[in-house]
Amino acid sequence: MSRRRAPQTSFALPQLIGGQINVAVPANLAPIRRVIEVWPQAVGERLARYVVPARLLANGTLIVHARDASWVHAVTLEQRSILAKLDEHLIGTAPSALRAEIGPVDTRSQQPASIPTEIDPSAQIRADAMVQTVTDPRLRDALRRAIARSLSRQKAL
Repeated sequence: MSRRRAPQTSFALPQLIGGQINVAVPANLAPIRRVIEVWPQAVGERLARYVVPARLLANGTLIVHARDASWVHAVTLEQRSILAKLDEHLIGTAPSALRAEIGPVDTRSQQPASIPTEIDPSAQIRADAMVQTVTDPRLRDALRRAIARSLSRQKAL
């Protein structure tokens, strides 16, 4: 037995969701944006790599996300110092309190891009000799490239 839909439901227009989105998004993102902009200078690159500003509460508390519990602990121990440094950068608009939580922190974007290694001709010759006995052509080629790159890196150092 199949169920039939009323003809009116197939022509129903989608509901507007703008009001719901406006409720979910804070009206003024400028304060947290200012904190995000000065965060690396205020706390240092190392801390900024593992701890990021997440949101600013109405009572002036800055919530930061830390990569793991050790960074939450570090922020908790240094919170007075961090707040003082933020106050130096955000004169009059700095957060009044700080709370750290374990949360999402993207450390990939801060990692330096790898510089391709230039293959030295003598390293390529040595790599070719090392993989001659490998019978699988795809494996042999992959090993040849990896060994040549490794030998070239060792020479560069």
